[in-house]
Amino acid sequence: MTFQRTDGPTQVRAAVESAADPWARILELGGDVAVGRMRLMGVYDDRQEGRFMLRTRIPGGRINADQLETVAGVIRDFGRGWEGHTEPDRFGEITTRQDIQIHWVAFEELPEIWRRYDAVGLTSAQACGDAMRNPTACPVDGEDPRGLLTVAPLLEEFRRFTIDEESLSAFLPRKFKVVVTGCPTDCAVVKLHCLAFTPARGVDGTVGFNLHVGGGLSDSPRIADELDLFARPDQVTDVVRATLETYREFGDFESKAVNRFRVLVHQLGPARVAEELRGRVPSLASAGESLWTGAFDDHIGVHEDVRGTHYVGLSIPMGRLTDGEWFEIARLARTHGDGGVRMSQRQNLVLTGVTDVDALLAEPLVQTYSPSPDPFERAVIACTSSPFCKFAIDDMKANGRRLIAHLRETVPVDGRERLEGLRIHMSGCKASCAQVQAAHIGFRATMTKDEESYQQALDVSLGGDLGAGRVGQWVRLEEPVAEAYAGVTEVLSAVCAGELGLADITPAGVGGRFQEGS
Repeated sequence: MTFQRTDGPTQVRAAVESAADPWARILELGGDVAVGRMRLMGVYDDRQEGRFMLRTRIPGGRINADQLETVAGVIRDFGRGWEGHTEPDRFGEITTRQDIQIHWVAFEELPEIWRRYDAVGLTSAQACGDAMRNPTACPVDGEDPRGLLTVAPLLEEFRRFTIDEESLSAFLPRKFKVVVTGCPTDCAVVKLHCLAFTPARGVDGTVGFNLHVGGGLSDSPRIADELDLFARPDQVTDVVRATLETYREFGDFESKAVNRFRVLVHQLGPARVAEELRGRVPSLASAGESLWTGAFDDHIGVHEDVRGTHYVGLSIPMGRLTDGEWFEIARLARTHGDGGVRMSQRQNLVLTGVTDVDALLAEPLVQTYSPSPDPFERAVIACTSSPFCKFAIDDMKANGRRLIAHLRETVPVDGRERLEGLRIHMSGCKASCAQVQAAHIGFRATMTKDEESYQQALDVSLGGDLGAGRVGQWVRLEEPVAEAYAGVTEVLSAVCAGELGLADITPAGVGGRFQEGS
């Protein structure tokens, strides 16, 4: 069996389900084409030879208890390592795009996983690859009384669109990221998306969305531009289609290093992009009055919802839970809530429709994954990294746990309330899965060399603040880990003492606490 470059998710799945050859033989025959096509079904090659990461696509992070139990069962049955392995296994991790990732999956197990997913309305299609990735939204869409409109119907439109028009959505120059939010806060990292819809009031009083394009990080960081365009809810999917068509027409399919949508927006200019969208959706109006503040929020804690019950945001350090913990989350959702669970962009989760908050808070798992974490646990997010991601230099999940412990021990207790809203992001390589430059403090794994040997080190970024319209700047390169952690302690101690605010954690603001880059 071989894959073709013209294969979409439907063809890829059919080929896998009918495959007689093992993956090693398919890889031998198909090489990079086989690897690339598999990603269109959410299957990504890990470091563990013959095993894969499977990414479950969860639009807006919305999942119910039945679906979550299915995912937990897949983790239990298929996320197991081989005999004698030393890496973690049987876990699922929440991503910064509200997905759940499972590692250790064998090629021949994929058809059974997809059958289980079909039975409960889940999919992994277009969760990876050069496709329209999982659309994101406010994790408490439809729950938070501050919400200006609910986007659940639009997420369903997106789901149907990517199935019905996969010949467009799954054949793009590179991955394409969409967010649609009715929340007034920036819980959804809006400005890092290729295409973003934020709440606005049109000139006729209609509540809809203003449009933003061209955001992203990695090797060409860029804050999205707001266009002079307003879309009614019934126009949103048409705008998505029009933007993908624009990307297909003008994007570069050959040069992987320069074919991001944000690069195209930079090349064409926001005004030209707006002109292209108007030409394809002529009924679009000019931008309306923005109802979006851009203020940071993570929806952690206990909050009254629109029905008079509560949603409860739980802190999941680095987003990783075992199969048993995922089963328990599903039980808690049924026992204490309406059965709904939401994944957040900060790798946390939310239980919806909770009627008896005290009973939920008394549950053992909620003692571990609390709605009232300390500022360090709440601040840190980390990408998959080593020992799974083939690009990673170090294990940032483990480093994140060590950093949290270090800060708890070294940062003064007095004044920690000043750290509310702190964001520390940790990446295992030079990619931006952990959105490093969107954080007050960002760490990127690297190596350094002393007189005797190489050792683990960190590049340090400071000053990322999407609400302020800026990405972080690299201030230290190849900093030994202990020295980097000591520098963070010094900066955060100054914040606790009132000498700095979080907004002052910039290259200029921290002064000598981190010297300008080496």
